[in-house]
Amino acid sequence: QLVGRQTPMGRVPERFAPVFRDREELATSTSLGEMLTESLRASACQIVICSPRAAKSRWTNEEIMAFKRLGKANRIFALIVDGEPGASENPETAELECFPPALIYELGEDNELSDVRSEPIAADARPGKDPRQAAKLKLLAGMLGVGYDDLRQREVQRRQRRLMVLATASLVGMAITSGLAVTAYLARLEAEEQRRIAEIEAETARQTTQFMVGLFEVSDPSESLGNTITAREILDKGAERIEIELNDQPVIQATLMDTMGTVYTSLGLYEPATTLVSQALDKRIALHGREHPEVVSSLNHLGEVQTLKADYAEAERNLREALETRRELFGNEHADVAATASDLAYVLTLQGEYEAAE
Repeated sequence: QLVGRQTPMGRVPERFAPVFRDREELATSTSLGEMLTESLRASACQIVICSPRAAKSRWTNEEIMAFKRLGKANRIFALIVDGEPGASENPETAELECFPPALIYELGEDNELSDVRSEPIAADARPGKDPRQAAKLKLLAGMLGVGYDDLRQREVQRRQRRLMVLATASLVGMAITSGLAVTAYLARLEAEEQRRIAEIEAETARQTTQFMVGLFEVSDPSESLGNTITAREILDKGAERIEIELNDQPVIQATLMDTMGTVYTSLGLYEPATTLVSQALDKRIALHGREHPEVVSSLNHLGEVQTLKADYAEAERNLREALETRRELFGNEHADVAATASDLAYVLTLQGEYEAAE
């Protein structure tokens, strides 16, 4: 729906190409290379990667100046990766400034930098700011001249179509996992409660079948938000049914919640994923106490989802607890211990705690 649309930036192309990267084109002389100058002239937009190093770079500043002198100041887009915007206004923090001078100030009538500030707007990819995908979409929206929400919705729809097969496969895997969990649970009780086990097994099979079939049924077409049922609608319906219908089977309920959280995560829906995994964790703690393999698995899973949400403090707290418990349960050489340690190191790296991550 976006390709071919006319916007203030021109007609929306099918794809961005070519993309010119100046690193390989810079000349060794004291002025911009001829090839680089021609490339700037031919470019529709300019992206500036902003950091304190970029702010001090002569080449970066000259390229921005050259692009502005071509009358394309409104087509310059900034991406912050380090430092602080506006830090140069305070002498004590000037070293942290991430915007080059040519980005901060407007050109005067003499085509040199004036004292008039331009207040650049930038996507912010620093830890704790815009998520990587959001920063990318903000840049693309600016270059295309379309709304960020339009582009985000298009990305969500594309991802849903691509992941529909994965979601369906995950639902099947969820049923298999639930069946295995039930079988293991019934086996432990077989010697004492044969008749009760048979009844539970039959009821579980019936409810699992009804649950899986029910996910793909829509008795009323108005239940769908559009002309077709989306993966999100199927998942939301399934999550609601798990909460309501399986309260008397907490083991199955916790497993389904945890697995459903994995499906939500694969679709980039981190809020409902966090809710389901947290509920699965609470139910498993109520069943087994905190020092149990299934409990620590849910705890580790919750930390992974919180990492994707950029909720690094909570992710670090949960992963540290998961690592400590797994070491107590399995010892330092176990594969699960190594996996949790790797997850924790990744969160610490995202927070800039490199020594702790090592």
